[in-house]
Amino acid sequence: MITTLTGLLTFFLGLLLGNWLSIGRDKRKEFNDAVAPIRSWLLMQRDELSPYNKSPSRDEIDLFIHYLRPWQRSSFRRDLDKHRATCQNSMYQDSAGQAWYKSDVPELHQELATLLKYTDRR
Repeated sequence: MITTLTGLLTFFLGLLLGNWLSIGRDKRKEFNDAVAPIRSWLLMQRDELSPYNKSPSRDEIDLFIHYLRPWQRSSFRRDLDKHRATCQNSMYQDSAGQAWYKSDVPELHQELATLLKYTDRR
């Protein structure tokens, strides 16, 4: 009787532990899928700062924010808004009418580094 009870108890504990671990794995996979377009854009901006780099869509950013930890969401939004404002303020047009960022704006690179910290894979 005790052996049967022990076997059933360990079986159910194994089911609970396996389910808990698979949920964690699935959440990490969903986060990594959501972070891919954001990270790609940030790395592209870091390597070659240009207003012509395709930024992620509003839906992609919203999905990424959804998968962030609750205490990171507002700070990511704040940092992203700060980065966008700095980009707008440091943009200029050359004589051919093309838009560029001023090269002497170190805040852009600092903000990109800050935003990249949110995109570490889990």
